[in-house]
Amino acid sequence: MVGGRAYTQEQRGQEEWVSCYEALTGRLLWAHRRPARFFQWQAGEGPHSTPTVDHGQVFAYGATGILDCLDAATGALVWSRAVLAENNLDNLEWGVSASPLLVGDLVVVTGGNSAGPTVLAYTRATGEPRWQGGTDRASYSSPILGTLAGRPRILSFNAATLTVHDPATGEVQLSQIGRAHV
Repeated sequence: MVGGRAYTQEQRGQEEWVSCYEALTGRLLWAHRRPARFFQWQAGEGPHSTPTVDHGQVFAYGATGILDCLDAATGALVWSRAVLAENNLDNLEWGVSASPLLVGDLVVVTGGNSAGPTVLAYTRATGEPRWQGGTDRASYSSPILGTLAGRPRILSFNAATLTVHDPATGEVQLSQIGRAHV
């Protein structure tokens, strides 16, 4: 919730919505509609992540792997990327479920159920690709920003690894092998 507004993602028939509601009344203020539908018998209908809201923008990563940047006041589309399709990545069994991470002028998201890229970064203002990092399959976890050895790092819990990425380049600086419970 930001400024008395609640932002969410929902499935309405054959459309994936990013919507904004007045928090006190539940009144729909706007909805960005996209023809997209994800369904899996165990996970149900998508989307499964929550949007990230910052400085008048909403970043939403839908269950089918589409990343949208919207104007937070009106819902108008600023830019869009078909992350999975553009990178030839298969979707996760239960659909993309990770929320976008904002790091400086970057929007960072996870990949799909194919070997790499695991983490992808886009320019916040334009949606242009900036870097890709990792070779593992993604998981359902959102990337997070942490501090390791006094420096900011992006951490991604993937299908078989935990990777630590340089926010400027996406370079994998540490990869710990383990098995995710996905």
